[in-house]
Amino acid sequence: MKRVNVNNIPVDLLYRLRVCFLAASLFVGVSAMGQEVTSTTPVTVTASDELAARYPSGSIQSSETASRALTEVDQQRAVLEDTYSSEQRTCYEKFFATPCLDAAKERRRAGLAKIRTVEVEANAFIRGDKVIQRDKKLAEKRAQEAANPPKPLAESPPQQVPASDADKAKENQQRIASHEEKQKQKQQNAAGEAAKHAESAAAFKKKTEDAQARQRDVAEKKAEKARQAAAKAAAAAASTAASKALTSGPASTTPAPVPAAAIPSASTTK
Repeated sequence: MKRVNVNNIPVDLLYRLRVCFLAASLFVGVSAMGQEVTSTTPVTVTASDELAARYPSGSIQSSETASRALTEVDQQRAVLEDTYSSEQRTCYEKFFATPCLDAAKERRRAGLAKIRTVEVEANAFIRGDKVIQRDKKLAEKRAQEAANPPKPLAESPPQQVPASDADKAKENQQRIASHEEKQKQKQQNAAGEAAKHAESAAAFKKKTEDAQARQRDVAEKKAEKARQAAAKAAAAAASTAASKALTSGPASTTPAPVPAAAIPSASTTK
């Protein structure tokens, strides 16, 4: 083989050969690293896929299923974080650490996104179920109160009581009457408060409408004044221009108009 004399090769050609060699070496290293990263897909992504497939959209229809799904989501999130930490330590030992870290971060993001959909749906079902159960209990309580209204206090028939117990019976009747009067007063106060609230709301609404009407009137008046001012300004400008034209312009060849008083009327000519 004939030996090549390096001294006879131009410097720019040597530089280009070095650049090509370094680029080829870098491409081979990145390709090998990419094959290594893609060939070892972690199990966490598969586990996330299985979790999302186990709870597809619309499959959570009970509180037990939602609680179980949230428990599995917490477990899977912990596994993803542990796996990501382990992959980070492995990537730092490699020469090309950045692509390896990016791939691990993307796998973690994809896994968290898949289990996040299950978590959102489970939390939404639990919140909705709590609202439904609360409304159901309130409805049952109202129905029970409507079916079993409080019994009114019945007045005991007059009895022949000893003189010593007559005062006690009278006090009891007065206490019952006072209680009923208080209840009636409370109902009247509640009705009065409701009426006051309605009147206040109506007054506020009317006040708002009046204010809006006044604002519209003011705006219309301002616009009318602006139009009048513009018309006056235009008339003044036209008058000024006409005066300047008469005083400074050349003499017009058109004869001046004859005053109406100078023209004889038909009656005078006769």
